[in-house]
Amino acid sequence: MKQAKLALFLSAFVITLTALATVKPDFKSPKPAAVQVNYYWFDVTNTWLGRQNTVAAEMSLTGLDESTANPKTLHEKGWAPGNCSIDGLGVPTPITSHPDKQLYSHP
Repeated sequence: MKQAKLALFLSAFVITLTALATVKPDFKSPKPAAVQVNYYWFDVTNTWLGRQNTVAAEMSLTGLDESTANPKTLHEKGWAPGNCSIDGLGVPTPITSHPDKQLYSHP
């Protein structure tokens, strides 16, 4: 009986060591969630178009896209809320000179 217990203990110990050596936990951080930013959209002259949309919603609304393939014509610029100041009437004004997103038409 002692030999059977010893054999069972040794086999369980070997199986445990084998399992620990072959199974490696994935300690990588999970992929970050996709961030959806509602940009303020302006025309070429930096006049606010009166809307705040995600890039996908703006592309769906206007038919413009982010592709820089030629020929391209700049039609809209988008600034993130952190890069705009809002006046007393609720109209955003870009703080930075370079937009965060640009949408083009391709005639």
